[in-house]
Amino acid sequence: MTPKANRRLWNVVRIGLCVAALAFVIQGVTLEDRVTLQSGEVLSGAVRERTDAGVYEVTVADGSVRAVREEDVAVDEQGLPRIAFGFKSAWRQSHRGLLVLCVVIFLPVVFLLGFRLRLLLAAQNIPLGLFAAIKLSFAGNFLNFAAPLGSNAGDVFKAYFVSLHTARRTEAATTVFLDRAIGLGTLLLVVAALTTFAPRGSSLAVLKPYLLTLITLGGAAIVAYLSPGVRRWAVPRKLLARLPGYEHLRRIDSTARELAKRPGIVLGAVGYTLMLQVIAMGAYIVVAKALGLRVELRHVPEYYAYFATGAVVQALPGPPQGLGTVELAYRVLFGPFGSASQIVCMALGIRLMTLLCALPGAFVVLTGGYRPRPAPATEMSPPPEPSGTPMPELACEASMPPSPGPAVSPAPARELR
Repeated sequence: MTPKANRRLWNVVRIGLCVAALAFVIQGVTLEDRVTLQSGEVLSGAVRERTDAGVYEVTVADGSVRAVREEDVAVDEQGLPRIAFGFKSAWRQSHRGLLVLCVVIFLPVVFLLGFRLRLLLAAQNIPLGLFAAIKLSFAGNFLNFAAPLGSNAGDVFKAYFVSLHTARRTEAATTVFLDRAIGLGTLLLVVAALTTFAPRGSSLAVLKPYLLTLITLGGAAIVAYLSPGVRRWAVPRKLLARLPGYEHLRRIDSTARELAKRPGIVLGAVGYTLMLQVIAMGAYIVVAKALGLRVELRHVPEYYAYFATGAVVQALPGPPQGLGTVELAYRVLFGPFGSASQIVCMALGIRLMTLLCALPGAFVVLTGGYRPRPAPATEMSPPPEPSGTPMPELACEASMPPSPGPAVSPAPARELR
């Protein structure tokens, strides 16, 4: 198949995956609330909160209000009433103040991304101003939404933007992807720790074997990659040297190994990652709380792990921004905490929140703010001196006494021709 046909086939697969995932998610989404009674009857309408007398008031389709006692409502496996709030109620009953608060909480994440990128570039001796690094982070976050390549689009464009600021373009672009790798690796380590120390019987126990296996394989791969003995035995240097892009491969490899030699910078990048992840997950939990999902303090580790799983799904190749696949993951993981409509609203709310915080990146992209600033006039080389006026260095040399040494007779005129 030609490369063009391969791209078309991949686009068809991505769209098909997105449609299939969204179709499964939407199956449980309703506009109205649904109450399942012990008798098996399902009431559809608008449910008011339970009164002090333990009675739910349900406004059904014909406008009449039906009182339902709490003991008449069926319960699920966890003993909770089987009341599924619909899309309308999820938004109507949402806490507007918390929805605004989540945007304020999430905004510092982009700045921390800029701090981390600047730190990693310093490991390669690539100077980048803090303001420029923050602008590039905003631009990358915005292009995650605006470009059709998915959640990796921002990294692709950011690698290009960063390369404009230095002559070492390969090293700069490689550092951007190492930045992403550190972010995902730290995320997996935190979730693995949460699952390892989770109490017995917790829902996180389901993720434990998969995460520990993934972490073990990833750690073994990193150790093998950095081991000189393994590299001498496993890397076919003579074969690689024949490849057209061998020089770029060599520089990419050198960039990664150079970063591994700077543990202080790596730990600093991990520290920035932990801070921004805690802030982001906190904002996500506020979104869930605002939309009426069941959130208690003991649920925080589970929410953190489940949102982290959604972030990993979003980073995988597939639909842009993980559209459909992330919602599917949320539907499976957050099922015990809310209805399908609430979970879909939560996913939509998180997407809107991250998009609002990325909008300054649109200004950076449209105005060309990602490009390096031209050097000020004071940093440019001075213009040549007018004829007849000696340069300062030459004037100083002219004023210095001649150094002692053997006299040199002038060359004959014919030798100067």
